[in-house]
Amino acid sequence: MPSTRSRHGFIVVLLALAGSFVAATGATADEGPTQPRFADVDEGRFFAQAVEWAHERGVVTGVTESCFAPDRSATRAEVAAVLQRLVAPDATEPDHPFSDVQASWQQIPVAWMASAGITTGTSPTEFSPDDPATRAMIGTFLWRIEGRPTIESSHPFTDVRSDWQQVPVAWMWEREITTGRSPTVFAPDDAVTRGELMTFVWRWQGKPPVETELITPEPTDCLVQTRTCADIFSAEAIAEIDALAAGRRVTAQVHDHRTDCTYELDPGLQITTASVIKAQILAGVLLDAQDRGGPVSAADNARIELMMHFSHNSPPTSTLYVAVGGASGMERLDARFGIVGTSHTGRYGATVTTAADRTRLVEQLLIGGGPLDAARVDEAWEWMSGVSTGQSWGLSAGLPDDHEYALKNGFYPLSGRGWRLGTTGAVRTPDGGAYALTILTDGNADEASGIALVEAVARLVNEHLTLGDPAPRPVDDARCITTSSGATWMTAGDALGVVDLELLRLVNGGESRPLTGQRVCAP
Repeated sequence: MPSTRSRHGFIVVLLALAGSFVAATGATADEGPTQPRFADVDEGRFFAQAVEWAHERGVVTGVTESCFAPDRSATRAEVAAVLQRLVAPDATEPDHPFSDVQASWQQIPVAWMASAGITTGTSPTEFSPDDPATRAMIGTFLWRIEGRPTIESSHPFTDVRSDWQQVPVAWMWEREITTGRSPTVFAPDDAVTRGELMTFVWRWQGKPPVETELITPEPTDCLVQTRTCADIFSAEAIAEIDALAAGRRVTAQVHDHRTDCTYELDPGLQITTASVIKAQILAGVLLDAQDRGGPVSAADNARIELMMHFSHNSPPTSTLYVAVGGASGMERLDARFGIVGTSHTGRYGATVTTAADRTRLVEQLLIGGGPLDAARVDEAWEWMSGVSTGQSWGLSAGLPDDHEYALKNGFYPLSGRGWRLGTTGAVRTPDGGAYALTILTDGNADEASGIALVEAVARLVNEHLTLGDPAPRPVDDARCITTSSGATWMTAGDALGVVDLELLRLVNGGESRPLTGQRVCAP
């Protein structure tokens, strides 16, 4: 069901096709007609057969040749076109009273609905053709086409409250056109998706079979082709994340630059950053060098290496934090990067922020469009795409092999907040696009459990926004332990079979001794 997916308002022109549909696949009459599946209509989803049937009948076409966009909202004009092409394909009368129906393809469908008494418009002179149709509207239109039959029984949906919705929804329930979003929820005022619309119509028509042979399509990124937003953080997905979190707090924001879609999990939740804030310190160092018209100094480059690749705190990050102006300097950076919900303190790792602010920062740092010039953006990508193997978890989880990523992770305990884990960065896709992502969580018992939660969210995001199977990662093969209280680098080295303790310390955060609950990995 739609979340932020349906805000673009693109109009899909629905074409009536005469006769049987035969795809241009070279099939002969003896072989029978064939039809390619839509790449975004997975045969396991509830609307698959309905969509393919409607496509076969010429009731609808895709948004593109390969993509249907089943999760996009259907507009009122689109609904009119579907119903007219199915019920009255020979209609020709274009006259109607609605002054806001301008597109040529809308004229006959809307006129037919008006003359047949299926619609009275949203006012005597307006039809609102480009507004999303609601689920209750679909029920009403179908019920009116059926001749407004009386219904003896009721329906089980507690959220259907408007008088005009009662009989149409009860009729849909009685005819098994709908089962609701749940046994007691119909969601009458939610926008109907294109997949739901086809399902309602198909069930209304008696669930006719698809008669053409369906051909498996080539992998296609339909989100990008149709500029449609995915339903990443659906109610079902959020319930699964909540169950996994088991009381821990987690928030996320994603901005996909290919579609301009934004996805949010618990938006507005303020949470401490741990080392995720180091991405902003890097931005400050690069911006200062840009303002001065020169390169970053060799000394600062050495500090950035320790801060970004190995997540060392003091002295490299502390020194750079002072260099960018401390808390007041970070606030000035906030203004330049458009960050509005972050509170800085002298302890940079205790910065309180939102996932939205971190994503806003990192997309300008790694993708562009902010105060940094292209050369500095490339420099930032180089720094953040080369973190040590043991720290390359996070937004990399679930990415296919042909995707590139740059990130900065945070991992540190704080009294009263448990282990705080986060990941922020960007993904470059093979189509030349990119998306930025931040996930923050706290209340974790140790680093490893926090990583598992962060990566569960990252995999969910990457599954929706990429094509291809997840690639194996070196971090997945890393030999790691979780340290207990009193651990030293020597005891950690003994447990991992590592002799070079300075190297072990270098690649695991550089603290004087391992933190209790830290995930320490062999170099």
